[in-house]
Amino acid sequence: MALIVDYIVILLAAVMIVGLVLALYKVATDLIPIIQASTFDLGSKNFVIDTLSTFVILELLLGFLQYHGANRIAPTYILDAGLFFVTRELMIELYSGAVAAADLIAFGAIIGALGITRIMIGRSSKEDKTSSSGQVLETKTG
Repeated sequence: MALIVDYIVILLAAVMIVGLVLALYKVATDLIPIIQASTFDLGSKNFVIDTLSTFVILELLLGFLQYHGANRIAPTYILDAGLFFVTRELMIELYSGAVAAADLIAFGAIIGALGITRIMIGRSSKEDKTSSSGQVLETKTG
């Protein structure tokens, strides 16, 4: 069963690499209208959205590659991909011009929750590495 999962992960990683190459090509072609436009606003919408999409694909690819190497998924890669995805969706809403205050509050709550979770996981993994290496953890007293 583990062998089948490994093959599926390798297949998905290969598909994501192809997707990453296509996303980078799309970002590069989005630069042409920005260069030709008289203002940055005219050509920046697609560039920003495609760049954030590229980061989502990259973080997911890193998560799959990390799973293949360590046989576990690091939640930091998934949280980072989630943060980029929510930021991408927020930018799409902002560029559309039809964003309500409730939408902004919802996006803020999601980004805040993902960010706090990411920070907590990052700190706990650093503490785990420090404590497992045999060093005494420093505690600050206030």
